[in-house]
Amino acid sequence: MIFLKRLGKTLTNNIWLKVLALVLAFVLWVLVAQINNPVRTLTYNNVKVTLVGANVLEAEGKVYQVLNNSDIAKVTVRAPESVINSITANDITAIADLSQINEDGTVPIVYSLESAESITADHDMVSVAVENRITKYVNITWQTVGSVGEGCVQGKVNLERNRIEVTGPESAVNRVSYAQVTIDLDDAVKTISADMEIILYDTKGNRVESDMIVKQTDYVTTTVTVLSTKTVPIYASTTGEPAAGYIFTGDITVNPGVVTIAGDTGVLNTISRIDITNPVDISSAKNNTTATFHLTEFLPAGVTFEDPDFDDEVAVTASIEKKAEKTLNVAADHFILTDIPEGYEAEIAGDEEIIVRLTGLETELNAVSAESLRGLIEVDSYLASVYGDDYSTITFANIPVKFYLSEHVEADPVYIRVQLSLKEET
Repeated sequence: MIFLKRLGKTLTNNIWLKVLALVLAFVLWVLVAQINNPVRTLTYNNVKVTLVGANVLEAEGKVYQVLNNSDIAKVTVRAPESVINSITANDITAIADLSQINEDGTVPIVYSLESAESITADHDMVSVAVENRITKYVNITWQTVGSVGEGCVQGKVNLERNRIEVTGPESAVNRVSYAQVTIDLDDAVKTISADMEIILYDTKGNRVESDMIVKQTDYVTTTVTVLSTKTVPIYASTTGEPAAGYIFTGDITVNPGVVTIAGDTGVLNTISRIDITNPVDISSAKNNTTATFHLTEFLPAGVTFEDPDFDDEVAVTASIEKKAEKTLNVAADHFILTDIPEGYEAEIAGDEEIIVRLTGLETELNAVSAESLRGLIEVDSYLASVYGDDYSTITFANIPVKFYLSEHVEADPVYIRVQLSLKEET
């Protein structure tokens, strides 16, 4: 008991022993803490560096681009296990202020993490390229893939806009030569209308892809007309008469003779042929006459050609030949008396052969012979036109003959002497 009192008095009166006790207590506490919550080191990959202060560059009309993925850091954290167990890479703050950019294009990174004893990273600078920000307009073109359905043809392509504004770093924007949309026809049988994605291309047709380029819009409304088709013949005509001694054969050659047109089904159903309404003028012609027409002029509204490369020129040729001649000696009995006046008798005076001179197309003349030729004598109608109603003084009359010939054969006028007499009463 006396020992304990002396020990207490010694500790109470000796300040150094008190300090030593505190140190020993602290050491003991640290040892206990290390055992229960030891300090650990852990590395976090893919820590994203946040760049701030971009407004400073924007105010100067500039843009920046991070180089070499330098805004992604590998960060090592030293902290008590309880802290380590409760954090993720997202809890680590990494900030680079673009207003602090160095002349070499590097920006310092400031790392921080609450409750961490220390924090280190594999790099402490973000490398950026700074360029002027520019804007320019490029034209929007289109291309198609696939084909329309059977019996259809692609018509006009209409884009809601034909150019687009692109903005971004000067080097990237200058690479852009044009914009394009791709239209998939996919056996379409009716008009296509949809928003098509706009893709940027360089002068060599390579796609330009950059997160730094901003397009005015990413899509453009595109309409592709899909038309039905129909093949129809082409008709033409002539005007005027060939030179004397020449004849139009009636043959008109149209080259091409048929054409495939495209349009709305309802309109095509009303079209069976295309008429060239401007006739070929064969006036005074001695040879075949050819005229060229632009077929587009004769198409109904809304109708076009299936082949977009068709130049629409059509050549129309009218066939002209020199008249051939042929003289036939035709027996009198090959002429038929008809339309005899009531109360009269009529007969051809004499039985000698009648000379008939024919002119026309040689091919058609060759089909006419003295044996096959027939003529018609219309007595009453002719006499009435010359003598009126009184035939009492008529004994003989020269009456013209009507010949029934093919279209391109004609006969010189032929008159046959006819004897007219009153019928005898019985």
